[in-house]
Amino acid sequence: MQIQLSRPPDRRPPYWLPLTTILAVILFISLMLWFEKPPEARKIDAPATEFSAERAMAHVERIAQEPHPMGSPANAEVRAYLVEQMKQLGLNPEVQEFNDRLTTKYVDADVQLTNILGVIKGTGSGKPLLLMSHYDSVSTGPGANDASVSVASLLETARAIQAGPPPQNDIWILLTDGEERGLLGAEVFFQDPAHREIGMIANFEARGSKGSSFMFQTSDSNGRIIEEYARAVSNPVSNSLLVDLYKQLPNDTDLTVALEHGLPGLNFAYGDGWAAYHTPMDNTENVSLETMQHQGENALAMAKHFGNLDLADLTSTGDRIYFNLFGLLVHYPAQWAIPITVAIAALWLAFAWLFARFSLLTVKGSLIGLGTPILAVVLSTALSYGLWTLIDALWAGKMTQPTGATYDSLLYSVSFVLVTLIAHVALTRWVVRKANEVEMLLSGALLFLLLLIGSTWLLPGASYLFAIPLLVHFAALTWAAFTRDPRETLTHPAVVLGTSLIPVLMFTSVFHIVFLLLPPGIHLFSVVLIGLILALMSPAVRMLAHSWKWVLPAAFIAIVVLLGIGWSQAEPGPDRPVYESR
Repeated sequence: MQIQLSRPPDRRPPYWLPLTTILAVILFISLMLWFEKPPEARKIDAPATEFSAERAMAHVERIAQEPHPMGSPANAEVRAYLVEQMKQLGLNPEVQEFNDRLTTKYVDADVQLTNILGVIKGTGSGKPLLLMSHYDSVSTGPGANDASVSVASLLETARAIQAGPPPQNDIWILLTDGEERGLLGAEVFFQDPAHREIGMIANFEARGSKGSSFMFQTSDSNGRIIEEYARAVSNPVSNSLLVDLYKQLPNDTDLTVALEHGLPGLNFAYGDGWAAYHTPMDNTENVSLETMQHQGENALAMAKHFGNLDLADLTSTGDRIYFNLFGLLVHYPAQWAIPITVAIAALWLAFAWLFARFSLLTVKGSLIGLGTPILAVVLSTALSYGLWTLIDALWAGKMTQPTGATYDSLLYSVSFVLVTLIAHVALTRWVVRKANEVEMLLSGALLFLLLLIGSTWLLPGASYLFAIPLLVHFAALTWAAFTRDPRETLTHPAVVLGTSLIPVLMFTSVFHIVFLLLPPGIHLFSVVLIGLILALMSPAVRMLAHSWKWVLPAAFIAIVVLLGIGWSQAEPGPDRPVYESR
């Protein structure tokens, strides 16, 4: 192994590399989002055994004509329609009325509600599969998406199953009442000991009006369920970070009640178009047929796969870590998280020792390499907070729904990302000759290693986000260690692209979901993580720092354009109504 240290501390990258890297990042983000987009809606004349969003839409148009909260006359009309449809489908619906005292963490009162349970008979005697959604709405909107789309999807799924060969297991279709009042229908249903013998549950929900149907919650010991889910679904959108995060949030759905009774299950929802959630805009005009197709295909896949699977013991293995990548679900045992973290920590120490021997890693350079991204994170967070405060005061505040959803929030989130990029590029430009490529890369890797250790301890489902990019970076460092000048190797286009694109692949889906489901004020927390990702992407950031004369103005212009679009549309009107809280 020969190390030659004769060249200057830094050199300019090829003129074409900065723009190529930016375009490659944009391309990979676009590819990830393209693979996650909902499928094309199937027409009304689709084969009988397939799901058709156009067929299901006829149910939505009947269910979501007006708000139908629990106990209302409109709720009774919806129930009568659903019972009739289930009869026509041969589901022999059972109308389960409850009129008594109900005590849960949400209510302690006399409650009157009605659940509807239909059954597709299977050929075997195994445990049944339960497909579940709720048919009541909030009083502030017709509930076309929350959850008429899911109810209609289950009816269309039942029709498609009935058109094909019978499943092995019974498939129960449960439409609960009173979900919006505190999961009341589910609480009543799962109080019955007989209902706790269900083999598995798939629940379907919504927190928006469009976008992909993603699986965001599982029961504990989900190893086998995830393995089977990966086999069942043709277009999976999910990751184990969502499950770990959801456990920390106060949000609940009907599946929460089932999980409290120890039943295994999966939860599906979509969340783009959040501005329509729980408002009068949650009507049939704001239903996406593509989204319903995705929600329905997930339901049908659950029915076909788990309806023909032995559901006697779905919790016999531990949890799995998983994420979707280009239409596939990558997964591995969660037990691997600790050994992987220990191995990566050992590799980082080995590289630090090796490059210190080569005089390529110094205390001063390492402190600069650590301090620069940390300072950039603090600066970009402060700037993004100030920017959001200004935007919210000037125009975004009047475009925010009582639920917290803000029109054009994605524009503001991308602006925060660009602010973060500007801060990192500017500060890196200042220190580019004070810390070499090895010091910057190892320092960024150390920050990411700390995140990996923290996630392995607190959120193991998120550990893949940090472990996989680090392994790619260590591959680059291994290559560099066997070259004449590791510093020059770390400026090679392959290293710049590889250390940039892998973090982008890992985090695109996560940030996409976070930006869709959370208000812009909370997106500011993502600025910190984005800053640490940029620290790991130091070869690309150093390269952009050399081209700061056009990179910084271009990023600034992009922010102005994005904010200009948001400002130009910041006027409530018929197409963008804003409702007062009740």
